[in-house]
Amino acid sequence: MADDIFMEVDEEIRAERIRALARRYLVVAGVVVAAVCIGAGGWQYSVSRAHKADAAVSAAYFTAMQDAARAPDAAGTDAGLTARQKKGLQELEALDAQARPPLRVLERMERAALLATDGKLPAALALWDGVSQEHAVDPTIASLASLLWVQHQIDGGDPATLRSRLAVIDGAGQPWRGQAIEAEALLDLRVGKPAEARAKFERLAMDMTIADGVRSRAEAMLQTLGGDAGG
Repeated sequence: MADDIFMEVDEEIRAERIRALARRYLVVAGVVVAAVCIGAGGWQYSVSRAHKADAAVSAAYFTAMQDAARAPDAAGTDAGLTARQKKGLQELEALDAQARPPLRVLERMERAALLATDGKLPAALALWDGVSQEHAVDPTIASLASLLWVQHQIDGGDPATLRSRLAVIDGAGQPWRGQAIEAEALLDLRVGKPAEARAKFERLAMDMTIADGVRSRAEAMLQTLGGDAGG
């Protein structure tokens, strides 16, 4: 059950967030490089070369992302990676030593998702944990990495450790608050606390500030538990 929920969450996150963040970072990087070129005088040539290198890495990143994208007819299968996705995974790994930190972080996030899909969970967890611990990482991405690290251990990870990570990202104003509370509810079910789980799902189902997907899953879980959003 948890695997099905988090497969859906992974698809939402990868489709709606990571690529948008990548584009935002690349635009910002381009503006910064342009500003440096204008004001650097004698450094213009070297900066121009760096800009071209960044552009090449960025182009390679988006090519790898296209290869890594799951084909529509393969969505929702448990067969691991397609040949094209494996190619994308290799391309992303090759970029790790070339990309600057913002793009490198996004590359590692996508690579971790592919590794998890391919059954290489320890390697994926190591990448997510590394991103979540980097001080220079955008807080939205850092908290996403921590969330994914927890989600992929819901069924077997130490509950206290998982809850301690979730407690950092389940507060008001946190970008992944709904998903964090959802994970906490699933932990409650795992350790035999259905009343606590139901209370959390009810909160999610009635919270209009939570993403539609999270509220829909909460309502479905309430139906499974023999209740409904209205209590």
